[in-house]
Amino acid sequence: MRSLRYKLQFLILAGALALGGCLVSEEPVLDAANGRATPLGPGAYVMCPMGEDVDDCQLMDVSFDSSRLYTFVSEEEEPIEMRFRRIGRYGYGVQTREDDSYIYYYGAGNRDQFRLTMMLCADLPEDLRADLIESGDLEADDDDFETCMVKTRRGLTSSARAYHRGEIESEENITLEFNLVTETP
Repeated sequence: MRSLRYKLQFLILAGALALGGCLVSEEPVLDAANGRATPLGPGAYVMCPMGEDVDDCQLMDVSFDSSRLYTFVSEEEEPIEMRFRRIGRYGYGVQTREDDSYIYYYGAGNRDQFRLTMMLCADLPEDLRADLIESGDLEADDDDFETCMVKTRRGLTSSARAYHRGEIESEENITLEFNLVTETP
């Protein structure tokens, strides 16, 4: 079974190559002051890629500290850290650290079931993307929007709200689903 880190790296690479670029930054946009949402409770979750075989699922231990920095741990893998910012009812902008950079997702759901979708720059509504680039909240490397650098919290939250409102048109999406493990009597 592949670890979450390898799945995320694979999904990021697949997204970047097949669907256009993701939203990234070199410095964190969310920190202990503005990334304090706690949509998931501490505990065990089963994480599965959407549209994939159920055999690809993995058990994850989820926790967060007093600054509300989440840690996702799977067997024999390094922990993955995430921060969440609420952008609407059951909707979140999500930041995860990957090596020396940060990658941004849209999260939706509650403590029982939560979906994490990679946000793709090319999939943002054209007028929103142009506004965010013009105002300096996003920065694009090229006209194909292979990768967009998130420069401000507004760049993240406005992009996540577009996903939350269903304004994204994409042939494919890269989504992971987390389901709380409940013990049976």
